[in-house]
Amino acid sequence: MFSSEFKDAFEVFLDKVKNTEEFLNYKATFNAIQDDENAMGCVESIRELNMRVMDMNEDEYEKESENITLRMEELCSDSRVSDFILAEVEFSKMYQYITDGIVAALDE
Repeated sequence: MFSSEFKDAFEVFLDKVKNTEEFLNYKATFNAIQDDENAMGCVESIRELNMRVMDMNEDEYEKESENITLRMEELCSDSRVSDFILAEVEFSKMYQYITDGIVAALDE
């Protein structure tokens, strides 16, 4: 389907991504919590809370901000969970940078 030149270049690219600080930190922090149901439950709850916040209008957020902050602090009380969430955000930023770069390069 794809040329061997493309496949080779893609493999080199993936190797470079897998060796970035962002990916290595993401992987290490994920490995630290993946077998802990409570920690993974906290991660899912944080994601759900973030989605809920993104859907709120300004007035709703203003009313709920204190409760949201308290809930987030509770969910992040395990430093492994907060470390993973921060690593996931950083890796997501890198992923978005890669995607934006590909789209921009192809649009030229």
